[in-house]
Amino acid sequence: MDQKKIRLIVGIASIVAAILFVVLLVVGIVYDGSGLAKALLIIISVLVLALAAELGYLFLLFGDTKPNYFLFNSKTNKNIAVQKLTFQTINVRMNRYLAAYAPSEGKIWTDRVFDNPYLEMDDAFKPLVGYKLLFDLAERDFDAGWRCFDLASDETVNFIASAIELNGETDMANALREFKAIKPTNLKHVRDYLVGNRKYLQSKMFRYTVDNIDLF
Repeated sequence: MDQKKIRLIVGIASIVAAILFVVLLVVGIVYDGSGLAKALLIIISVLVLALAAELGYLFLLFGDTKPNYFLFNSKTNKNIAVQKLTFQTINVRMNRYLAAYAPSEGKIWTDRVFDNPYLEMDDAFKPLVGYKLLFDLAERDFDAGWRCFDLASDETVNFIASAIELNGETDMANALREFKAIKPTNLKHVRDYLVGNRKYLQSKMFRYTVDNIDLF
């Protein structure tokens, strides 16, 4: 059962317990029987109130207490609804994410950043990193970017191919490996392929993030 369903159940239980407290307290106050029964009703109502308070605490505990990398709004200190997430936000935050690995995108391609077998990167981010780097090449579409693909090591291109393969992107991954295997690299073919798939790469970045939002 996911966290949202648990939170809903706990919230309903808390409301029911609060209502039961009020009912028991009123009955205990107006009860005209023995003093012992009256005292027991009031004691039980207090215990039910304590239960309602505990359930209320759990309800808050299951709320948006953990900042989500793509949803967290630093101004409100809350996560926005995933329905309000835009590609622009994803793109900007991926720029920030990649900045931790190299001072520029060109360096990511040419400095063998991804060749390290002990590279520390969450698996959830790998497809996004692959899509992002390919999208940026296609979106900017300038000669220096395409030269970065040419200068990148086979291992770097394979890392990117393997990253998008984690999201089932077999055909594109194979195409990247084939482009890189041809020496010298035919940059026109690389450019035509990625520019032609620019909107597709954008869509895959957005869809992957939304579909896997709980991993971030």
